[in-house]
Amino acid sequence: MARSGLFRIGAALALLLFAVGLFSAPARADIFRAAEFTLVNGQEATSFEFTASIPYTSDNGQAPVWPDGCTQTSTARHLIGTRVQYAYSFRCDHMLRTTDQIQTPWQVDGASFISNVMGVQNSRSLTGGEEGVTIPVGNAFSGARPLAEIGYDYLVQGVLHIWMGWDHLAFVLCLCMIAGGRKLLGLITAFTIGHSVSLALAFFELVHIPVPPVEAIIALSIAFMAREALTLKEEDDRAFHRQMAIVVAFGLLHGLGFASALGELGVQSAERVPALIFFNLGVETGQIIFVGGITLLMAMLRSVSLATPVRAAAMYGVGIIGCFWMVERIIGFSVQA
Repeated sequence: MARSGLFRIGAALALLLFAVGLFSAPARADIFRAAEFTLVNGQEATSFEFTASIPYTSDNGQAPVWPDGCTQTSTARHLIGTRVQYAYSFRCDHMLRTTDQIQTPWQVDGASFISNVMGVQNSRSLTGGEEGVTIPVGNAFSGARPLAEIGYDYLVQGVLHIWMGWDHLAFVLCLCMIAGGRKLLGLITAFTIGHSVSLALAFFELVHIPVPPVEAIIALSIAFMAREALTLKEEDDRAFHRQMAIVVAFGLLHGLGFASALGELGVQSAERVPALIFFNLGVETGQIIFVGGITLLMAMLRSVSLATPVRAAAMYGVGIIGCFWMVERIIGFSVQA
């Protein structure tokens, strides 16, 4: 009996933990901590200028670790809005080698790296981590990257973005609470179609919609779908068809958020098509893993007759948080305007 009680408590807390965790997320829950790095030649062939633009929250006051044989000669720091810009000069006792790297100390989710060294221009997307970003500056002279490398980079970025985008996960959680089985597959497919279309249109600059109002409506979509989950009637096919249309529409809005994150990675023109494809595949991969985890958890809760109360508690919590985010975002872009 005691073991059964502990199982019930543990299973219930697992789902509620997600909703509770949302409270600790920032108001702009779709924050993708992107950095921008540039590298250019200095006055001599072995001197270089390195700039880093990072979110203010990522700044820890530490300096990058330069390649072996390289020494920092100057540094400057500027606060520009919510970002910090560092400008470094460093000198090496050799020409850059293919193995040379700069290790940055700032925690970010992803970064763009643009270089113009010895007349060779290059750019690439980089994956962040707890220990910062490793920049392969020695590859600044390399030509086109292999498709496998491009695919891996943007696939990882897509997975990271969906997992770190609390608002996107909250919306998908609502879909999991509305339906199961084939109907859930239908809702997830509708969401995928919606955000894939708008992601492509916005990324290729075929549509131009300001991001702040979109983020406010994304927050509203969470509250709306939480209400749908709470007021859902069993086997209401007419309501389900209506929900499919609504999810496609809201998916279009979420796709604009995805496009904003992808654009912050500084994708070079030659990689735009594969970057879009693999980033979207990464988003879908992360989404499928999340849906699978929630589906398994709900099955566990149903086995101990806890699915209904936990589902209701989670949806009330997510709905309240969605309303809170919406108000915060409206105030945010209203003040900025």
